[in-house]
Amino acid sequence: MDSTDGLSRGDEVISTGAPITVPVGPEVLGRMFNVLGEPIDGLPKPETKLSYPIHRPSPSFEQLTNQAEVFETGIKVVDLLAPMLKGGKAGLF
Repeated sequence: MDSTDGLSRGDEVISTGAPITVPVGPEVLGRMFNVLGEPIDGLPKPETKLSYPIHRPSPSFEQLTNQAEVFETGIKVVDLLAPMLKGGKAGLF
């Protein structure tokens, strides 16, 4: 998930046993992060209480709704010009 510059065959590595996690919560709204959850917008790392793994189980059937809900990204341009629906697939470039 990152550059391998400086690594060579036979180097010692340490397995944390933990999955890749990203910060979640209102503190991350409007911020930009890479896939590892590190901020890439030049601001310091947010002080969040929660971090979730990037691969999680799907929500249960009881948590789903048949109403279309807008997914609030916190990025004003996206929320205004190209709002996304919760549960859909979208990518930002």
